Amino acid sequence: MRYLILILSVLLLPSCSVEDDFAPLSIEPIYMDNTAANVLVDIIYVLPNEDYDKTFYNLNEAKYIDFLNGCFFNRHDIGITMGESKTIINPELFNLKDNQHQEPQVFSSETENLYKTDRLSIFIIPRSNTYGIAGLGLPHRLLITDEFLFTTTSPHEVGHSLGLTHKEIEGNIMCRKKPYLRKEFDEDQAYTMREKIFDLYN
Repeated sequence: MRYLILILSVLLLPSCSVEDDFAPLSIEPIYMDNTAANVLVDIIYVLPNEDYDKTFYNLNEAKYIDFLNGCFFNRHDIGITMGESKTIINPELFNLKDNQHQEPQVFSSETENLYKTDRLSIFIIPRSNTYGIAGLGLPHRLLITDEFLFTTTSPHEVGHSLGLTHKEIEGNIMCRKKPYLRKEFDEDQAYTMREKIFDLYN
């Protein structure tokens, strides 16, 4: 059954892997203390070799976690907390441009033993090293290209990792169309994510 779920997850990935999501967001942040459902998130920087370190990505991790909480998750009683920050050397994953049309399979296989099941792991690669991928999501792990971190691609892929599928309603975070219009999860989606967090991470 586990393998069937993994296969189905991989088959669903290509449809949300290419996005144009650069329009500025106009979402008023909402912050909550003591959220009911809380999940740790590790940030994993993918590097091609030992000549690089995570400064290559120039990511303010605290600001990124704040963005996810304030714009998307706190308002649904979900809290995201920073876990570990680390790097991995993986030329295959770093250079997804060499795996055109096989990106979801490469992401799945190359990260199979590189995540923890008590949290989410966000793998980051350069946008310039792909053919337009914004993000990919699997249970417990997701991949975001660096230029799409502060867009709705991030909550979209977190949603996939927390059990959500696509929903073709314009403006919904899980919609594949017009990603620049995405702003919110609906209450059913929020409930699904909270339950997944309760089951797996609390």
